[in-house]
Amino acid sequence: MKSHAERGRLPGAALALLAAVFVDALGSGLYMSVSVVFLTRYLGLGDGQVGVGLSVAGALSFALLVPTGILADRAGARRTLMAAHLVRAALLTVYPLASGFVPFLCVVSLLAVADRAASPLLQGLFGTAVEGPQRVRAMGRARSLQNLGLALGGLVAGAVLVADSDAVYLGVVYANAVSFVVAAVLVARLRTGADGERSGVRPLPWRERLGVFRDRRFAALTALNSLVSLHVTVLTAGVPLWVLAHPSALPRAVIAWAVVLNTVVVVLFQVRATRATETAADGGRALGLSGMLLAVGCGALATTGALPMPYAVAVLLVAVAFQAFAEMHQQAGAWAISYELAPEDRRQVYLAFFSLGNAARNTYGPLVVTFLVVRQGALGWLLLGALVLGAGAWAARVGRPTAATGITTGTTPAPAAPLTDVQGETHGQRA
Repeated sequence: MKSHAERGRLPGAALALLAAVFVDALGSGLYMSVSVVFLTRYLGLGDGQVGVGLSVAGALSFALLVPTGILADRAGARRTLMAAHLVRAALLTVYPLASGFVPFLCVVSLLAVADRAASPLLQGLFGTAVEGPQRVRAMGRARSLQNLGLALGGLVAGAVLVADSDAVYLGVVYANAVSFVVAAVLVARLRTGADGERSGVRPLPWRERLGVFRDRRFAALTALNSLVSLHVTVLTAGVPLWVLAHPSALPRAVIAWAVVLNTVVVVLFQVRATRATETAADGGRALGLSGMLLAVGCGALATTGALPMPYAVAVLLVAVAFQAFAEMHQQAGAWAISYELAPEDRRQVYLAFFSLGNAARNTYGPLVVTFLVVRQGALGWLLLGALVLGAGAWAARVGRPTAATGITTGTTPAPAAPLTDVQGETHGQRA
């Protein structure tokens, strides 16, 4: 009898996880579109207080990401993800009561920790629920559904914001809380014999659990992936700043068009971009391709400031399309690398460590892109393109077998657990 992988279909556990991803994204998209308005209008916080609170929350979630991975390796990814969803739901339920800065800081910090931990936990569960060749493909489907859910949630939020009232803001916050409860229920239905529930298994010594910090190849690929993933900041910060700096060539509406184009391209093509990307070597090559595509997009953006409006808009949208394909190949490469190189008994701490690169990018990315785009202009786009091109090429080299790269590892990865008996599967920091 053919397995799910041989038939090209995902098992029931992966479908449940995909449903959880979509529900989570739908609620998150709904809330993210009104979060700042909720914090400033309903809670009465100042812009400065919101900014400081989000910065502190981001720093705390960064610091606790690896400890959360260690906890998940001991308690189990399924249990930890369920707890993260339920904690998010509980925090959103009490959010409307956080009327002062200190209560807001406590809630937003705990929410950021749970949010940041959810992504590697979800990836770990996909690694258990899906057989090797299909893991990256399953993550591609999850990302497509995530983008679709965020977009639909944002559209609904835009419609309800027409009624500027406290009841609307409360309804949105509580709807997001309900989405996390539903996601937790879907995750709770998973039943596997190798889903990370390690009760009864003797815990590894701390020195071995923290071996990821001595794994130089994995650390190098984490850093290089972080640089290649600057495509996120290009879309969210670089393009808007560039458009605002060239009003005669680029109308402000093109900022929204760029986001819509990126979302549509990722929803339609993310799964296809994961094909033939399974091993760490494949992942390194995918990062190399991503760097090249983003470099081409940056080069195209450099020309738009000197073009007449119709041509500038067309070239910018073409550049965003290159950015979207760079994003998809970077994601596929990151999944393949982190899956293959993560030892089974330390999978979650390895995935959490790999996620540190994305968290770090959210810190340095806006500074790098702002300096290059705002201060250097067209030359800045070319410099940014050269940076990601070089990082991608280096990642392709490091992704090859260890003997060819000269980079040794601190641990020897074990293969991920195969699928066993199964009964029943985010995008920015939330305010």
